[in-house]
Amino acid sequence: MAMTLPVAGCTDDDGTGGGGSKERAAAAIEAARTYQQATVDQDWEAACEARTECLRQSWGADTIADCVEITSTPRLRDHQDARVSIGEAVEVSAFGPHPAGIGLGVTVETGTAKLGMPIHTALRLVPDERGTWLVDQAVNLDLGETNSTDSKAVRAALKRK
Repeated sequence: MAMTLPVAGCTDDDGTGGGGSKERAAAAIEAARTYQQATVDQDWEAACEARTECLRQSWGADTIADCVEITSTPRLRDHQDARVSIGEAVEVSAFGPHPAGIGLGVTVETGTAKLGMPIHTALRLVPDERGTWLVDQAVNLDLGETNSTDSKAVRAALKRK
């Protein structure tokens, strides 16, 4: 689940919006959806494989198995009815250790079976050497400040940490 994601990752945008080509944005969106659904489903191996090596190592995980062990902490509640929604893709420039890539706002909402609070996260996705999109940064969005998950809020969050 997005709430369990530590804020971490690995390298100034012009603020013009857009996510590059439609194919590039679509690939990043699908990778983000797959990653976030893997965390909702507690498929930690798939979630860890969808993270960059730099992000995994920032959590002290040198291998996929280490990453699975670190992220497979038990949950307080079951969220099998959770829904994942993805916002607009936006190009994000390199920042600190994070490379340039595509930023996306991701929302996880539990379904009607259980009351819960939606969780909003900004994800930075970057392509690896084979062109596979991987999550390099995950930052929980503070909606108290912006009350928005739009591209401006995603960019701001990915520049905070």
